Amino acid sequence: MDNQINTDLFCMLIRQLSEGVIITDPNGVILFVNQAAEQIRNISAKDLLGHNAINCHAKSSAPKVERAISFLQSNPDKTYHRMVNDEANQKIYENTYTGIVGDDQETVGLAIITRDVTKAVKADEARAYTHRTQEIIMGQLKNQYQDLLLNSMEMLTNLLETKDQYTDGHSKRVAMIAGKLYQHQYGIDEHYLDILWAAKLHDIGKICIPDNILHKKKKLTASEYSKIKKHSRIASDIIKTLDTENRITPSILHHHEQFGGSGYPLGLTKKDIPLGARIISIADAYDAMRSVRSYRDAMSFDNALDEISRNSGTQFDPEWVEIFIELARTGSIG
Repeated sequence: MDNQINTDLFCMLIRQLSEGVIITDPNGVILFVNQAAEQIRNISAKDLLGHNAINCHAKSSAPKVERAISFLQSNPDKTYHRMVNDEANQKIYENTYTGIVGDDQETVGLAIITRDVTKAVKADEARAYTHRTQEIIMGQLKNQYQDLLLNSMEMLTNLLETKDQYTDGHSKRVAMIAGKLYQHQYGIDEHYLDILWAAKLHDIGKICIPDNILHKKKKLTASEYSKIKKHSRIASDIIKTLDTENRITPSILHHHEQFGGSGYPLGLTKKDIPLGARIISIADAYDAMRSVRSYRDAMSFDNALDEISRNSGTQFDPEWVEIFIELARTGSIG
């Protein structure tokens, strides 16, 4: 009698659960469907009882249900979870398949427990969408802020150059040449703009160098040259506060390194010198040679190319010298 009471209580509990419960025999034939399962899944118990669970699903879902039942038949002590997107009813279910094991450890049936997780999933999606939207907006604001500051730095560089008729427009020309070199080899990818910005701002550190040294017409003294050499480190110190991902600062800091190791500020050699710096080094030197300076006339096109070639492997990266000469000879660089 007590066992019968317990059985009745268990049945009442299962019928009243807020989770949907479907019970099958060991072969998947449906024996029981509670009211919650009917409501959650928009089904009718009378249409399901006596039918195999596999055949009660859409054709697209049937293979998945068959795999779940097969898995439980072979592993009665395991559970199997599936998320089901019911587009027809605009609901999302979390289905848990579990075996029902008797006292002799044999599978006597299977249970499919269904929870309507539509609201929870939609809420998670909404939170994720909001978070991602905020990330995008913050990223855009950050990029706009950095662009504003970088453009301001470029304006300072241009202002610095306009003070000297001999260097006016130098950074823009260096950026144009460096961009052509990089584009020829790699196309326009995510690093292309990094090269352009580094080239545009490579001389911004000279704003801290006295004008009487920058514009001196005679040969610089050792002390004066030592001060000039500080401009690349000053520039990197200015830019690194804006360059949070360290994308352009290394190229600015090391654009006066030499391939053979005799450059500054660290005396780096070969491929230890950042790619951008190796490219800008050639563009910078070429434009300087082709420009009139207070202490000399502009060098001819052929002589400038000869000078670049002569210093291949010592001052400049031979690979990029070859690319530079090709572009210059074919008219891409004037």
